[in-house]
Amino acid sequence: MNAVYVRVSSEEQAKSGYSLRDQLQVCRNRLLSMGFTEIKEYIDDGYSGEYLDRPALEELRSDLRAKLIQNICIYDPDRLSRNLTNQLLIADEIEKSGVNLYFVTGDYDASPEGRLFFSIRGAISAFEKAKIRERTQRGRKAKANSGKIVHNARPYGYNFDKDTSMYVINEDESKVVRMIYAMCIEQGMGARTITLELARMGVKGRKDGKPLSINCVERILTRDMYYGQHYLFRQSVSKTGQNTREITDNPREEWIPIAVPAIVDYETYQKAQEQRQKNKRYAKRNTTHNYLLQGILYCSLCQRSMTAYARPGQRKKTAPKMYYYYSCITNESGNYMLEEPCQCRRIPANEFDESIWNIFVNSAKGSDNLERYIKKDVVKDYSTEIDKLSKLESDLFKKRSEITTWFREDLIDANTAKKELQGINRELTSVTSALNALRHAQSKLTITGPTILPEEILAAKTFADKQDILRRSGIKIYAIRHDDSVEFEFKKTKT
Repeated sequence: MNAVYVRVSSEEQAKSGYSLRDQLQVCRNRLLSMGFTEIKEYIDDGYSGEYLDRPALEELRSDLRAKLIQNICIYDPDRLSRNLTNQLLIADEIEKSGVNLYFVTGDYDASPEGRLFFSIRGAISAFEKAKIRERTQRGRKAKANSGKIVHNARPYGYNFDKDTSMYVINEDESKVVRMIYAMCIEQGMGARTITLELARMGVKGRKDGKPLSINCVERILTRDMYYGQHYLFRQSVSKTGQNTREITDNPREEWIPIAVPAIVDYETYQKAQEQRQKNKRYAKRNTTHNYLLQGILYCSLCQRSMTAYARPGQRKKTAPKMYYYYSCITNESGNYMLEEPCQCRRIPANEFDESIWNIFVNSAKGSDNLERYIKKDVVKDYSTEIDKLSKLESDLFKKRSEITTWFREDLIDANTAKKELQGINRELTSVTSALNALRHAQSKLTITGPTILPEEILAAKTFADKQDILRRSGIKIYAIRHDDSVEFEFKKTKT
C-alpha cells in the first residue's frame, strides 16, 4: 500500500498553495507517475504542524509500524511538521521502516546531502513561523498602543465597531448591566441570586436565547472595562499542544490601558466590589449555629477578621456539650497564618453577642449612647491629588496619541516610537492605578450610617432581625479578650 499525507492548519486554510485538494492531487499524481496505484489518504484538516498529536499522522505512524506501507508522498516537509526536531524524528521512523519518502517540492534521500537539505528546509520553516509569530505580536501591540481593541472578546453590554476597532455600548444590554449593578448594590444580591432573578424576569443572553449564565453576571460585576478602564495583554497564552494552552499573568507594567465607553461610573463599580466582599463575609459557610457578629467582628491586634467555630466539650456520662467561639482567622486558617501567631484569645460567642446587642437595646431605650463606643477616624480629603493625577493621566493619553501619529506620518522611526510608548504605558499604568486607589479612598470618606429607628431595635426578636440591624448600622467591631473581659470598640463603615 502507498500513502499520501496532507495537512492544513486552521490559519492556512484560506492561503493559496496549501489547500487540501491541491495537496492531494499533486501527491497522488507523483505516486501514479512512478507506477504506484494502491493509495491511501491520511488527512489532518485544521491541525497545527507544530505538534505531533494529530489523528491522521498517528494512524500513518501506526500503519508504518505494522509494515502496511511501501511509499509515502508528502507535498512539502513543513506539511509533515513545522518543528525541525519533529521532522527528523518522523523521517527517521519512515527510514527505519524501510519505506520510501517523497516530497513534491523536492527530493529527499537518506544520504548526508539529503539530510542536510531536509534540515535546511526544516530550519527555514521553523524560522518563518517564529518570524510570523513575532511580527503578528508586534503588530497587535502597536494597534493596542494606538488605543484600539486587538481582539473582540464579545463582552456583554457592548458591540464591536470594526472600522474603529473599538467597543460601542449596546443600549439594550447596557440596561441589563446597570440592572445587575443595582441588584448587587441596593439589594445585596450575589451573582447566583442575580442570575436566577434575571431568568425569572425573562432576560435573555446572546447564546441561543438562553438566560445569562452565572459566569457572565460575575464578569459584568468584576471587569474594570464596565467603568471605562480596560487593559490588554494582561496575560500571555502559549500553545502546549493541539488543544492545550498555558496561560501566564504578565507583569503589570506590560499591560496596555485602553479607554472604552463606560456603562457604569467608577463609584458604582467600587460599591459593587464592596458589596461582593460583604456577601462573602456574611455567607454562613455551612455553620449550624447562629453567630450574630459573624462578618463584622475583627481582631484588635492584627486587624484581620475573626471567624466563628464550635468545639465539643467532652463529658464522662452525657453527650458532649458544644462551646461556641470567635477566634482570629490567622489562628484558624493556614491561608492567613502569620509568622508570629496572633496573641488574640478566643472570645465566647454567645456571651459577646448578647453584650453587643444589649448596647443597641440600651441605646434605643436612652439608657446608653451608642456613639461613645465608636472610634472617630481622622478624615483626609484626596481631591487635590486626584485633580493632579487626572491631569497627568490626560496628558499621558494625549502624548501617547501624538507618538502614534508621528510614527504614522514617518516623523519618528519604529524603535524610537516603541521606546517612547513603552515608557508612557509604564507611567500610565502607575498613574491610573494610583488614581483609582485615590478615587476609591475618596468615595469612602463620608461616614454615612443608615438611620435605624429605636423602635426597630426594640421590635427585633429573631436572630435574622437582629443581624439585619447590626449590618445596616455600618459598624465594624474590633475586639480583644483579656483574662475575664473583652475590650472592644466600634468603627463606622465609610461608604
